Amino acid sequence: MTNEEAISYAVLALKNIGVEKRRIQQVASEMRWLFDMLTEEEDISLAEKFL
Repeated sequence: MTNEEAISYAVLALKNIGVEKRRIQQVASEMRWLFDMLTEEEDISLAEKFL
């Protein structure tokens, strides 16, 4: 899966649960930044610790 495909899934999921467009745009922007700043392993580890 590409980064843009992952963002598209997130956008649709957030839209489906009623998140406003401005907030979804912020999430997509943050995701693009995180793709550049973290490895997949770092991302998984941090997300698991949060949840």
